[in-house]
Amino acid sequence: MITITEVEDSDEALMIRVQGNDPRAFELLYDRHRNAVFWLAQRILDDRGLAADATQEAFINLWRNRDLYLPGRGRVKWWLLRIVRNRAIDLQRRNRDLVLRGEATFELIVAPDSTEDEVLAEAERHELAVLLEALPSEQREVIELAYFAGLSHAEITQRLGLPLGTIKGRIRLALEKLRLALPDDRTQPVG
Repeated sequence: MITITEVEDSDEALMIRVQGNDPRAFELLYDRHRNAVFWLAQRILDDRGLAADATQEAFINLWRNRDLYLPGRGRVKWWLLRIVRNRAIDLQRRNRDLVLRGEATFELIVAPDSTEDEVLAEAERHELAVLLEALPSEQREVIELAYFAGLSHAEITQRLGLPLGTIKGRIRLALEKLRLALPDDRTQPVG
């Protein structure tokens, strides 16, 4: 049973509880962010099975490394999205290596948990797409290359022929604009 206090708790307050080994707070964070985490993994990997693996690994990583989160360094949601991005890129590279070696791979089809989850996930995808479209084209391009294509800053520099500082600056500006445009995590429903 979810209490009113748990619904109102900010992600940061829940993360402090997670750092104190509170599995219920971890469950609440999972419920709040699983759709966004899965969506990002799916966008990077273009494979539902691998995206499910990346999502699971990201949440396991959050639990195992919960003491590494520092509240003053950023929001929990962005920290978690960074974790899943790294996991998805690792899986993408690992999968690419398997294909290059000629090892067979298969796709795991993951059924959605519920229609409500799918609707919420679609709403989040639409919201992010609208926010990305509102970015200046040069900022949107580096965000898409970094977060959806999984390229490193150095790879983006090579691809676009721009200095590393310019790439980092555009990413920083775009992320700041997205952070300011997104609603506060406390307004998200808990499933």
